[in-house]
Amino acid sequence: MTINVGNLMQQILGGGSETVAPPVADQFHQVAQSAAPEALSAGLAAAFNSWRTPEFGAMVASMFGQANPEQKSGIVNRLLAGLGSAGRAGLGQLGLQGLTGSGATTTPSVSLEQAAQFSPGQVQQLATHAQNSNPEIVDAMSNFYAQHPVLMKSLGAEAMGMVLSKIGNRPT
Repeated sequence: MTINVGNLMQQILGGGSETVAPPVADQFHQVAQSAAPEALSAGLAAAFNSWRTPEFGAMVASMFGQANPEQKSGIVNRLLAGLGSAGRAGLGQLGLQGLTGSGATTTPSVSLEQAAQFSPGQVQQLATHAQNSNPEIVDAMSNFYAQHPVLMKSLGAEAMGMVLSKIGNRPT
């Protein structure tokens, strides 16, 4: 089935709500799967940095809630890796003191089982803290999600529109 990106963008943005109907989200996923990862990453970075979309932490938490165990572990570990030693020092304030690592240069990591114990709220706090500690985490997470486009189905209409705008008006 051929999906026109421009038509899909009109459906998404013309729907009049922040959420996207499941059939339209499925079409978005089909387009995202066939798009270049660089275009997806650029679109996600634009959405993560936009004032028209929810905060970065909220969007990361939403996608975390849709993730399988391996993806959840990847999300948390990518966020932790992006903190740096100064950012890791603040993990205790988030109730994540067990993740501070054993030394100043040690990046903590979580197993699949540990990642499954995180709530979307904790991931939102971690993502917000990571962004405040290291704004480049937005690009790192954009690259991660570009490799897992199924998770983008939980994005709101505005964010999906931004991703589609980077893909362009070409049939898929």
